[in-house]
Amino acid sequence: MRRIALAVAALLAAALADGETLKTLTMSRQAEGLTSLAVTAGVGDVQIEGNANGEVVVQVEVKRKSGFFSDRESQRQAEELQIDARTAGGELELSLGPEHHGDTHWSERWTVRVPAAFAASVKLGVGEVTVLDLGGDVKTEIGVGDVRIEGIYQSFGDVHATCGVGDVSLRTPSGRTRGEGFIAHSLSADGPGTSKIRAHAGVGDVKIRLR
Repeated sequence: MRRIALAVAALLAAALADGETLKTLTMSRQAEGLTSLAVTAGVGDVQIEGNANGEVVVQVEVKRKSGFFSDRESQRQAEELQIDARTAGGELELSLGPEHHGDTHWSERWTVRVPAAFAASVKLGVGEVTVLDLGGDVKTEIGVGDVRIEGIYQSFGDVHATCGVGDVSLRTPSGRTRGEGFIAHSLSADGPGTSKIRAHAGVGDVKIRLR
């Protein structure tokens, strides 16, 4: 069963391979008053990077899904898209709008740079989530695809990661820990810091590396 599910995930990933770029969206704003970021996306990749600057810088490439080479509907949908940015209680919430219901013919490739002290959460339907060098709480949830989280070991305490079908692993200065389970896997660990990591993949792998 596990092999079948992983084969389905591989086929989905191949089917959603990037085609041509339909539109590139950008935004930037000062991070003053913000402490966290939340990104919600449908199909594609989301990468969040922590740095020392006091800005939030966002780029989203809207790309045609593989196979839709001359689809006018995908072009029309892409032309309507904008970055929907909302602020609530110190959190910057990002998504693409207007919302499209049902299957879309495009995928999203997000690259977001935020101050290193930020917390972040990501919800993605299908694709890959990468979170690098953040010191705050990290929460990721993906339906089909892989999650990769890297950060400083001293920043994190409570770590919990799960997957419905796939593998879960954690690497720290103390060594490597693999998730327990037969088809579904999970792991929990405690570190020296105060921030938390919560990561889940429905079908796919979760890899956490704390240096």
